[in-house]
Formats: sequence, structure tokens, C-alpha cells
Amino acid sequence: MNRSYKSQLYLWLVVAAGLSVVGYTAWHLPLLRLDVRFLLLALATICIGSRLSIQIPRVKAHISVSDTFIFLTLLMFGGEAAILLATVEALCSSVRISTRSQVHLFNASVMACSTFLTVWALRLCFGDTIWHDVYSANYLIALCVMAVVQYLGNSVLVATSAALKAGEPIWITWRKNFLWTSLTYFGGASAAGIIARFIGNVGFFAFSATIPIIAIVYFTYWTYMKNFESAAAQAEQARRHVEELNRHIAEQQRISKALLETEAHFRNAFDYAAIGMALVSLQGSWLRVNRSLCELVGYSEEELLRSNFQTITHADDVGNDLANLYRLIQGEIPTCQVEKRYVHKLGQVVWAMNSVSLVHDSEDNPAHFIFQIQDISERKRAESALQSLSLVDELTGLYNRRGFLAVTEQYLESFQRTDNGLVVLYADLDGLKGINDSLGHLEGDRALVRTAEVLKEAFRSSDIIARLGGDEFVL
Repeated sequence: MNRSYKSQLYLWLVVAAGLSVVGYTAWHLPLLRLDVRFLLLALATICIGSRLSIQIPRVKAHISVSDTFIFLTLLMFGGEAAILLATVEALCSSVRISTRSQVHLFNASVMACSTFLTVWALRLCFGDTIWHDVYSANYLIALCVMAVVQYLGNSVLVATSAALKAGEPIWITWRKNFLWTSLTYFGGASAAGIIARFIGNVGFFAFSATIPIIAIVYFTYWTYMKNFESAAAQAEQARRHVEELNRHIAEQQRISKALLETEAHFRNAFDYAAIGMALVSLQGSWLRVNRSLCELVGYSEEELLRSNFQTITHADDVGNDLANLYRLIQGEIPTCQVEKRYVHKLGQVVWAMNSVSLVHDSEDNPAHFIFQIQDISERKRAESALQSLSLVDELTGLYNRRGFLAVTEQYLESFQRTDNGLVVLYADLDGLKGINDSLGHLEGDRALVRTAEVLKEAFRSSDIIARLGGDEFVL
């Protein structure tokens, strides 16, 4: 059987099990235990529960309010009510995020089956009396069992479906995507246990009076976490920009020194360079241009030599260019590198990385500029895509699998147009499992981060470096 058939078969088996659970539960639902409190709790769970969540700091997981409400329903109104409420909540949440009916049925069935397992695990281990005494010694143990069974039931069912679709072992899929979500269930169960004890002391409707205070605390914490994430992201982005700028400056200094060694080598490097290159006078006129620059902007060599760089520069970038050239002449900066826009002969905008160095004559007077112009239009389009897609590996800062495929696709289109060659390298980190097993996953993560730093240092900033997953890297 192929993967698609296995995946569909498994999906319908889970749906069948979920329908059986719902039918059995509805038949045994104790209607006399349900009152207006249950209706209020069910309404809150379905309407707002899944829309609110609290992030667990430094972990990619959230405590959903709906999880807490479902656990609270189990504690206050019994397992049958919790199973049906969990099923309805999962169905409503699925409708908001997907339009496929199969997905709706599968998600609802997973919640029905996992909650059913949780309810009967608690009944077999503790009976029905444990919830009537929230001060008993076994109450905390029961909450932990409730969280563990619900977590395992949900994660294993969903991981199995994902593994069948991807054609990989269930354990690998579960460990990669669902290991840390256990904190979500323990957090939800703990919150439900505390709320149940509080309601036991002051009553359900008295507890309802504290909801505005809880809402204020929640949104205060939510605002703090958003500000914290934004500040951390800005700091990391600034650090990466500084590192990239330092690498570019070092590269430009090395290139400038090599160009001065011999005139013959300079001519070859100039005329046959893969990027646009030009000699520009102090007034901005083109003194010499290479073939790549002509292809980049669509003008012939003769047309460019009769004009200046201001003519084909986007009007909004001319002022910044002239200011940077003035700083070069005054000796305020050794080199200048900016992203700017040129205007193609046909009218379209061409994004370029413009690197400028100032050449001095034998008397150390400014002679002319060297322009190195690299087409980054494809990269700009790729960066635009990055704003709407999650394409970066959070641990290493490299592209992840999706990012690598998306950016590489655009680069391949560029290579096909220019007939340039490319090289693909694949590497993995030997001994990572041994590090994780002996020193812990924190040291394993540090090894991955250091590997990414080594790759960044070893290759050019224009090369595409990605972490496919685990210890696998590609560039």
C-alpha cells in the first residue's frame, strides 16, 4: 500500500472510533448533572477558549484556555460531558482553520478518543469519588494522570497521521513535533485543578466575578511577552546585520588589495566578473563598465560611457549615493556598501548591492571610484516571501527546509537565465546523538548553533545555507 492509501485508511479508522465514542458517550450522558453552569462553561469553551492562549516562556508551546475549560468540565460535571464538549470544541476550531470536511472529522475524533481514554483511565485508577474531595492526597496525582493520558492520546494519534503522510517513523515525528507540547497539558490540568478547588471554596458564580481580574492579568502578560519577543528579535537581527556587515567589509578590503596587485589580473577580473563592475569618476561619469553591468541595466557600453550613474539610479536613491561618495572622498569611511535601485533601460526597477571603494593616485589624491554591483532582485523577492512564510530555523538562524526550497527555487530561475553553474553540498553533524544522550539536549543545541556559525564563516554571505532538520545541513 502506498503512503496516501495508508494515511486515508488511518484517518477513517480514527473517525470511526471517534463516532463510536461520541455515540456511546451521548447514550450514557448524565443529563441531571448538567445545569446552567455547564452551559456557561461550554459556551465559553466553544466561543473563546481556543482563541486565547498563554505562551510558555522559552518553549514553543502555549497553554490554551480551551484545554483548561475541558479539564475543568471533567472535574465538575463528569467524563461524558467533557468528552462531548471536547469533540464540539475541536470541530469548531477545525472549521476556523480548514475547509476540508475530512480534517474536521479527524480533529474532532482525535479529541473524542483522547478524552475518552483520559476519562476511563481516571475511573480505573481512582474511581469517581476522587473529584468530590479536592483536598485528598490523590488529587494532585489524578491531575497528573489526566494530563499525561490526554497528552499521549492526542499526540500519538496526530503524530501517527503525520508520519504516515511523510513516510517516516512515528517516533521521529512525535519527538520532533510533539515532545514539548506535554507542558501545555500539564499547564491546563494544573489550572483546571486550581480553579476547581477555588470554585469548591467560593462557588461557581462567585468565581465568575474574578474573571475581569483574570482577563486583565492575561492581557498584561500577553502584552509583556509580545514586547519581549519583539525586543529579542530586534537584538538578534541587529547582531546578524553587524556580522554580515563586518564580513562584507572584510571581503571588499581583500578584493581591493587583490585588484591593486596587477593590472592584467584586474582587467580579467573586471571584464569577466559575474557581477557588474565599473570605474566611475569623482563627478559620477562612467569611465569603464563591464559586460555584466550592461546586461544588468540593459544599456550598451557606449550608452553608459556617455552618461553617469545618477542617470540610471532611482530618483529616491540619488541623494543617499552622493552623500556616501562624499564621505568616501573625505576619508570618513574606507568603503561603502548599500542596497539601492537602478532603473533598467526598459523601465523596470533593478535591486542591487552597490559596493563602492575609492582609488587614490600615487600622491594619495582621490582618483576614481570602483563600483561593484551585484543583482539582488531575486533575493529581494525571496525576502518579500519570508515576511509571509516561516522559513527560518529558530535555533540556528539558517533557512529551514521550507526556506531552502523556496529561496533555491528563485535562484534556480536566475541560474537558468544566465547559464551559471551551481554546487549543492549536503552535510550532517556526526556524533550529535551521543552529545544529546551524554550531555543533554542543551549541549546538542549548542553544537548545532556552533556548526551553523562555522558554515556562515566558511562560505559567502550570498550562498544559501540551510538546516533541513536534526543534524542535516545543506548549502
